[in-house]
Amino acid sequence: MSEFIAELVPQAVKKLIPYQSARRIGGSGRVWLNANELEHPVQNDSADMELNRYPDFLPQDIAKAYQRYTRTSADVVAVRGADEAIDLLIRTFCQPGKDSIVICSPTYAMYEFCAESLAIEVRDAPLKACFNLDVDKVVEEAKHANMVFLCSPNNPTGNVIPRGDIISVLEGTKHSSLVVVDEAYIEFELGASTADLIEQFPHLVVIRTLSKAFGLAAVRCGFIVASGAVMEYVNKLIPPYPMPDCSSKIVLKSLSEKGLEQVKHVTDELIATRDWFSLELAKLDIVSEVYPSSTNFVLVKARAGVDLFDVMKNKGIVTRNQTHEPALQQCVRITIGSKASMLEVIDVLTTYSEEQCVELS
Repeated sequence: MSEFIAELVPQAVKKLIPYQSARRIGGSGRVWLNANELEHPVQNDSADMELNRYPDFLPQDIAKAYQRYTRTSADVVAVRGADEAIDLLIRTFCQPGKDSIVICSPTYAMYEFCAESLAIEVRDAPLKACFNLDVDKVVEEAKHANMVFLCSPNNPTGNVIPRGDIISVLEGTKHSSLVVVDEAYIEFELGASTADLIEQFPHLVVIRTLSKAFGLAAVRCGFIVASGAVMEYVNKLIPPYPMPDCSSKIVLKSLSEKGLEQVKHVTDELIATRDWFSLELAKLDIVSEVYPSSTNFVLVKARAGVDLFDVMKNKGIVTRNQTHEPALQQCVRITIGSKASMLEVIDVLTTYSEEQCVELS
């Protein structure tokens, strides 16, 4: 399998020698004069951090902590958010003007954006009815691509791809392409993770993030979980200083036993609010469908002639309009906030629904 993965890597990447930063090759010493840093900080506000020094060239402590959290023996590397993970994987395994990736629309737009920004073709295997994966189509398209991106739970539809479907894709792509499963929302459906399949399928790559359930969107921390055969090449392109020390300390605190307990508590509360909110939405006459969600958002379809996005926007509630997607006409994506915020949404939509009924009568 490692030979097959090596065949996907452009020759230019194979020839790369990882940038030898001062922190990477500095060794140990007493007086540090090798990285062109200021020896003493200009600002002394942060006594617990040496802001004048470059951070660890790779945040190893974070990677180890996340490896323990995911209970995986696969390699883990920390990056600056899931978006950097996507971009890094495409740059590592796809050659501009030659290779392609597979997406399953409607899905997260960054896969397509990152590929097209690098002149890499995007092949689409659209989701079927009820947003189910078209396994046969994905496998067929993968024969002509270097990478397949699967988002589970999927953004913006909110559904989990059944484990059996992902395994079928992995079986069908053993000798053709890498399969990247984006699990940005996995904390809302932890039992659906595929990270445990990496040992069986070394061409599987899992992307994770701390921006969602961990509430650390501003910290910009994501992870790539993959086999050593994949990570050998990813490590060639990782920037020399991928994570500031201040961010690393926040991440380590969140991955501590106490931090994980807090994340679990908040996640359970959010799921309860999401499920209640979905039931309330379904009662409204202006709502055609509320799709099942395994995330921290719900996808809602309005009845014909109703623009839910504008209705809420006019009342100061900003959501995500999804009508640019052919398969999501009349749909809006609503992030789950506090119970008070979701009550406000229900009140606004209920009032509008009642007004519509009066006008029709």
